[in-house]
Amino acid sequence: MLKIMSVLLMSLTLGFAQDVQDIIENVQETYDGIDNLSASFKKIESFQLTGTVNEINGRFYIKNGEKYRFESDDQTIVTDGKDVWTYNALTNQLIIDHLRKNSGALLPRDMLYKYPKEYYSTLLRTEKKTGKDVYVIKLDPQEGVHGFVKSMKIWVDDGSWLVHQIETTDLNGNKSTFKISQIKTRKKLPDSLFSFKATPEMKVVDMR
Repeated sequence: MLKIMSVLLMSLTLGFAQDVQDIIENVQETYDGIDNLSASFKKIESFQLTGTVNEINGRFYIKNGEKYRFESDDQTIVTDGKDVWTYNALTNQLIIDHLRKNSGALLPRDMLYKYPKEYYSTLLRTEKKTGKDVYVIKLDPQEGVHGFVKSMKIWVDDGSWLVHQIETTDLNGNKSTFKISQIKTRKKLPDSLFSFKATPEMKVVDMR
Protein backbone atom coordinates (compact mmCIF):
# COMPACT_ATOMS: atom_id res chain seq x y z
CA MET A 1 0.00 0.00 0.00
CA LEU A 2 2.83 2.40 0.85
CA LYS A 3 4.49 1.66 -2.49
CA ILE A 4 1.24 2.27 -4.35
CA MET A 5 0.68 5.57 -2.52
CA SER A 6 4.26 6.62 -3.26
CA VAL A 7 3.80 5.92 -6.97
CA LEU A 8 0.49 7.81 -7.03
CA LEU A 9 2.03 10.78 -5.20
CA MET A 10 4.97 10.86 -7.60
CA SER A 11 2.63 10.72 -10.58
CA LEU A 12 0.54 13.57 -9.22
CA THR A 13 3.65 15.65 -8.53
CA LEU A 14 5.04 15.12 -12.03
CA GLY A 15 1.68 15.94 -13.57
CA PHE A 16 1.38 19.06 -11.44
CA ALA A 17 4.85 20.25 -12.50
CA GLN A 18 4.01 19.55 -16.14
CA ASP A 19 0.86 21.66 -15.83
CA VAL A 20 2.93 24.59 -14.53
CA GLN A 21 5.39 24.28 -17.41
CA ASP A 22 2.53 24.11 -19.91
CA ILE A 23 1.05 27.31 -18.51
CA ILE A 24 4.39 29.14 -18.70
CA GLU A 25 4.97 27.97 -22.27
CA ASN A 26 1.48 29.14 -23.26
CA VAL A 27 2.20 32.56 -21.73
CA GLN A 28 5.55 32.81 -23.56
CA GLU A 29 4.00 31.81 -26.89
CA THR A 30 1.22 34.36 -26.41
CA TYR A 31 3.59 37.24 -25.71
CA ASP A 32 5.87 36.12 -28.56
CA GLY A 33 2.95 36.80 -30.89
CA ILE A 34 2.26 40.28 -29.47
CA ASP A 35 4.14 43.16 -31.10
CA ASN A 36 2.31 45.98 -29.33
CA LEU A 37 0.82 46.01 -25.85
CA SER A 38 -0.65 48.81 -23.75
CA ALA A 39 -2.43 48.63 -20.40
CA SER A 40 -3.29 50.47 -17.21
CA PHE A 41 -1.65 49.47 -13.95
CA LYS A 42 -1.86 49.95 -10.23
CA LYS A 43 1.39 49.46 -8.30
CA ILE A 44 1.17 48.83 -4.57
CA GLU A 45 4.43 48.89 -2.60
CA SER A 46 4.64 47.56 0.97
CA PHE A 47 7.82 48.31 2.94
CA GLN A 48 8.77 45.78 5.60
CA LEU A 49 10.88 48.07 7.82
CA THR A 50 8.53 51.04 8.08
CA GLY A 51 5.20 49.31 7.48
CA THR A 52 4.21 52.00 4.99
CA VAL A 53 2.23 51.34 1.81
CA ASN A 54 2.44 53.41 -1.38
CA GLU A 55 0.04 53.22 -4.31
CA ILE A 56 0.77 54.43 -7.84
CA ASN A 57 -1.54 54.42 -10.86
CA GLY A 58 -0.50 54.79 -14.47
CA ARG A 59 -0.14 53.22 -17.90
CA PHE A 60 2.55 51.26 -19.68
CA TYR A 61 3.37 50.47 -23.29
CA ILE A 62 5.53 47.64 -24.64
CA LYS A 63 6.73 47.11 -28.22
CA ASN A 64 8.53 44.00 -29.47
CA GLY A 65 9.29 42.98 -25.89
CA GLU A 66 12.30 45.34 -25.76
CA LYS A 67 10.90 48.88 -25.87
CA TYR A 68 8.69 50.08 -23.07
CA ARG A 69 7.25 53.17 -21.47
CA PHE A 70 5.86 53.49 -17.93
CA GLU A 71 3.90 56.60 -17.00
CA SER A 72 2.57 57.76 -13.62
CA ASP A 73 1.83 61.14 -12.09
CA ASP A 74 5.28 61.34 -10.47
CA GLN A 75 7.55 59.42 -12.83
CA THR A 76 8.07 58.42 -16.46
CA ILE A 77 10.49 55.66 -17.50
CA VAL A 78 11.19 55.13 -21.20
CA THR A 79 13.58 52.88 -23.09
CA ASP A 80 14.19 52.20 -26.76
CA GLY A 81 16.02 48.99 -25.88
CA LYS A 82 19.43 50.71 -25.69
CA ASP A 83 19.10 53.84 -23.55
CA VAL A 84 16.73 54.55 -20.69
CA TRP A 85 15.24 57.88 -19.65
CA THR A 86 13.96 58.31 -16.09
CA TYR A 87 12.06 61.52 -15.43
CA ASN A 88 10.98 62.56 -11.93
CA ALA A 89 8.18 65.10 -12.09
CA LEU A 90 8.58 66.07 -8.42
CA THR A 91 12.20 67.19 -8.84
CA ASN A 92 11.98 67.97 -12.57
CA GLN A 93 15.09 65.84 -13.06
CA LEU A 94 15.81 63.63 -16.07
CA ILE A 95 18.44 60.87 -15.81
CA ILE A 96 19.70 59.28 -19.03
CA ASP A 97 21.72 56.08 -19.01
CA HIS A 98 22.41 52.94 -20.99
CA LEU A 99 19.97 50.14 -20.31
CA ARG A 100 21.80 47.73 -18.04
CA LYS A 101 20.76 44.08 -17.84
CA ASN A 102 21.97 43.79 -14.24
CA SER A 103 20.22 46.93 -13.00
CA GLY A 104 17.73 44.95 -10.89
CA ALA A 105 14.78 46.38 -12.83
CA LEU A 106 11.93 44.04 -13.63
CA LEU A 107 12.01 44.08 -17.42
CA PRO A 108 9.05 42.65 -19.39
CA ARG A 109 11.09 39.88 -21.01
CA ASP A 110 12.68 38.89 -17.67
CA MET A 111 9.29 37.96 -16.26
CA LEU A 112 8.48 35.79 -19.29
CA TYR A 113 11.81 34.18 -20.10
CA LYS A 114 14.58 34.76 -17.57
CA TYR A 115 12.72 33.97 -14.35
CA PRO A 116 10.97 30.77 -15.54
CA LYS A 117 14.42 29.42 -16.52
CA GLU A 118 16.28 30.45 -13.36
CA TYR A 119 13.48 30.01 -10.82
CA TYR A 120 11.49 26.98 -9.68
CA SER A 121 7.85 27.23 -10.74
CA THR A 122 4.99 26.10 -8.49
CA LEU A 123 1.28 26.25 -9.25
CA LEU A 124 -0.13 27.54 -5.95
CA ARG A 125 -3.83 27.54 -6.78
CA THR A 126 -6.52 28.23 -9.35
CA GLU A 127 -8.84 31.18 -8.75
CA LYS A 128 -12.07 32.23 -10.45
CA LYS A 129 -12.45 35.62 -12.09
CA THR A 130 -15.61 36.51 -14.03
CA GLY A 131 -16.27 32.82 -14.50
CA LYS A 132 -12.80 32.01 -15.87
CA ASP A 133 -9.84 30.21 -14.32
CA VAL A 134 -6.86 32.26 -13.16
CA TYR A 135 -3.64 30.40 -12.35
CA VAL A 136 -1.44 31.69 -9.52
CA ILE A 137 2.19 30.64 -10.05
CA LYS A 138 5.06 31.19 -7.63
CA LEU A 139 8.67 31.48 -8.79
CA ASP A 140 11.53 30.78 -6.34
CA PRO A 141 15.25 31.07 -7.25
CA GLN A 142 17.20 27.94 -8.04
CA GLU A 143 20.48 27.20 -6.28
CA GLY A 144 23.22 29.61 -7.28
CA VAL A 145 20.83 32.26 -8.61
CA HIS A 146 21.33 35.67 -7.04
CA GLY A 147 19.42 38.83 -7.82
CA PHE A 148 17.19 41.62 -6.62
CA VAL A 149 14.01 39.50 -6.71
CA LYS A 150 13.72 36.94 -3.90
CA SER A 151 10.45 35.46 -5.10
CA MET A 152 7.63 36.25 -7.48
CA LYS A 153 3.99 35.39 -8.03
CA ILE A 154 2.14 35.83 -11.31
CA TRP A 155 -1.58 35.58 -12.06
CA VAL A 156 -2.34 34.16 -15.53
CA ASP A 157 -5.75 34.09 -17.25
CA ASP A 158 -6.69 30.72 -18.72
CA GLY A 159 -7.37 30.90 -22.45
CA SER A 160 -5.94 34.36 -23.15
CA TRP A 161 -2.69 33.45 -21.30
CA LEU A 162 -2.20 37.11 -20.37
CA VAL A 163 -0.62 38.10 -17.06
CA HIS A 164 -2.85 40.49 -15.11
CA GLN A 165 -1.01 40.62 -11.78
CA ILE A 166 2.63 40.37 -10.67
CA GLU A 167 3.81 40.33 -7.07
CA THR A 168 7.51 40.51 -6.24
CA THR A 169 9.31 40.24 -2.91
CA ASP A 170 12.84 41.66 -2.68
CA LEU A 171 15.72 40.62 -0.45
CA ASN A 172 14.59 43.03 2.29
CA GLY A 173 11.07 41.61 2.41
CA ASN A 174 9.49 44.56 0.61
CA LYS A 175 6.61 43.67 -1.70
CA SER A 176 5.52 45.25 -4.98
CA THR A 177 2.21 44.29 -6.58
CA PHE A 178 1.33 45.26 -10.16
CA LYS A 179 -2.36 44.95 -11.02
CA ILE A 180 -2.83 45.16 -14.78
CA SER A 181 -6.09 46.07 -16.54
CA GLN A 182 -7.43 47.40 -19.86
CA ILE A 183 -4.92 45.33 -21.83
CA LYS A 184 -4.83 46.14 -25.56
CA THR A 185 -2.71 44.23 -28.09
CA ARG A 186 -4.01 45.27 -31.52
CA LYS A 187 -3.19 48.98 -31.61
CA LYS A 188 0.15 49.76 -33.30
CA LEU A 189 2.47 51.85 -31.12
CA PRO A 190 4.76 54.44 -32.79
CA ASP A 191 8.52 54.34 -32.16
CA SER A 192 8.37 57.97 -31.01
CA LEU A 193 6.54 56.76 -27.89
CA PHE A 194 9.76 55.03 -26.78
CA SER A 195 12.05 58.03 -26.69
CA PHE A 196 12.14 61.06 -24.42
CA LYS A 197 13.07 64.66 -25.23
CA ALA A 198 14.22 66.98 -22.47
CA THR A 199 12.80 70.47 -22.16
CA PRO A 200 14.99 73.48 -21.23
CA GLU A 201 13.45 73.56 -17.75
CA MET A 202 14.55 70.03 -16.87
CA LYS A 203 17.65 69.23 -14.87
CA VAL A 204 19.37 66.66 -17.08
CA VAL A 205 21.94 64.13 -15.80
CA ASP A 206 23.44 62.17 -18.71
CA MET A 207 25.33 59.11 -17.43
CA ARG A 208 26.04 57.49 -20.80
